[in-house]
Amino acid sequence: MALGSEEWHKQRKDNHKEVERRRRETINEGINELAKIVPGCEKNKGSILQRAVAYILQLKQNEAQNIEKWTLEKLLTEQAIQELSSSNDKLKTECERAYRELTMWKNVAQAAGLELPQPKNES
Repeated sequence: MALGSEEWHKQRKDNHKEVERRRRETINEGINELAKIVPGCEKNKGSILQRAVAYILQLKQNEAQNIEKWTLEKLLTEQAIQELSSSNDKLKTECERAYRELTMWKNVAQAAGLELPQPKNES
């Protein structure tokens, strides 16, 4: 097949048609996949693409709202944990103080000659 011959031009044209056919097929497959994923799509390619764009934008907006919501929830949870931890530390300190005071009063009572009742063993 000689370069520039009629047969060469026909082969080149046929190759171009095949490449173009595969390109359209790939585009159509992609649009059909979008139609399966995106809710409420019609069969029209243009409306499928428009609906896909709207759906993606909605997903991005939802994602941003969720990130904002989760960030706020995380901050509130961390704040609640901090408050509970602080409250727990205060209670622990108060229990330790009460135990020291109890020990002191036991010693005062024993020094005064009082016999303290023994705690009952729970079984």
